[in-house]
Amino acid sequence: MFIQKGYGAATLKDIIEETGMSRGWIYLYYQTKEEIFEDLLEYQDREYERYLSELVAAKPSIWDVVETLYSEQLEQLQRSPDGGLMPAFYEYSLVGWRDSARRDLLSRRYEQGIARFAALIRLGIDRGEFSPRLDVDNFARLAASYQEGILTHSITIGIRQANAPMQIEALLSYFKTLLRPGFGGDPAQREDGP
Repeated sequence: MFIQKGYGAATLKDIIEETGMSRGWIYLYYQTKEEIFEDLLEYQDREYERYLSELVAAKPSIWDVVETLYSEQLEQLQRSPDGGLMPAFYEYSLVGWRDSARRDLLSRRYEQGIARFAALIRLGIDRGEFSPRLDVDNFARLAASYQEGILTHSITIGIRQANAPMQIEALLSYFKTLLRPGFGGDPAQREDGP
C-alpha cells in the first residue's frame, strides 16, 4: 500500500483492506499507520542484515560485496522506476522531521546504516583489501550522501535523465580511489604507491 499510494496518502483503512485482516486484528498490534510503517522498516533492516551476511560469506572479496550492493540497487531501480518503498520512506522522513520521536528514529537508523557500511569496509581493511585515504566512518557518511542523491534524482526525474548507471559507475570508481583496493596488504602485492 505504501508503494502504491506513498506514506501520506495511505490510510490505516487502506492497509486493512489490502491485508484482508480485520480491523480488530490490526488494532491488536498497531494503533497507527506510522507504527506499521516503522515495523516495516525494522523488518527491512533485519532482512538486509541477513542478506549482507550471506553476501559477505559468498563473495571472494569485500570489494565484490560493495560492487554487488550497488549493482543490485541499480537493478532494483530499473525494475521499479518509481523507487519501490523509497519514496514513501522519504515522504515519511520529510513530513515528520519536526517530530522529535520520528527524528530520533531516523537519526538512529542513519547511524545504524553508517555503522553497517563502515563495518563492511573495516572488514575489507582487516582482510588487507583496502587502505583508505579517508576515515572509515567519514567514508561511510560520504557514501550514504552520494547514494541518497542518486536514488532521489532517479526517483524524481527518472533513471534515464539522472543517468543512474553512469553515476553508480562513477561513484564506484571514486570509491576505489578512496579505498585503494589491493593497497592494504603485503607491500610486494600493492598495485600503486601512496
